[in-house]
Amino acid sequence: MNSIRNFIEKLQNSDDTVKKRWLVIMSGLSMIIVIAIWLIFLNNSIEKIGEKKSNESETSFWQVFQTGLKIAGNSIKEKSADLIYKIIGEKTIIIE
Repeated sequence: MNSIRNFIEKLQNSDDTVKKRWLVIMSGLSMIIVIAIWLIFLNNSIEKIGEKKSNESETSFWQVFQTGLKIAGNSIKEKSADLIYKIIGEKTIIIE
C-alpha cells in the first residue's frame, strides 16, 4: 500500500511527458480489461442462446434486418418528402 502511494507521489512530481506516457499505458490496460470482460460475457451469452434454441420456426437475422431496413427507408422517404414540400411549398403571390 505504501509503495503505491509512493509511486503516485513520484508520478505527480514528474514532468508532463512521463504523466502522458502513464496515461496512455493505463488507458490501454483499462481498455484491454473491459474488452476481455465484454468478450467473456458475450461468449457466455451466445452459449446460453444456443442451449435455449427451440424447435419453433424462428426468423433469421437477415429477415429482421431486411424488415427494419424497409421500415427505416419508408420513414426516411416520408420525412424527406415532407421536408421537400416545406422547402418548395406553395408559392403564392397576392397582388393587391
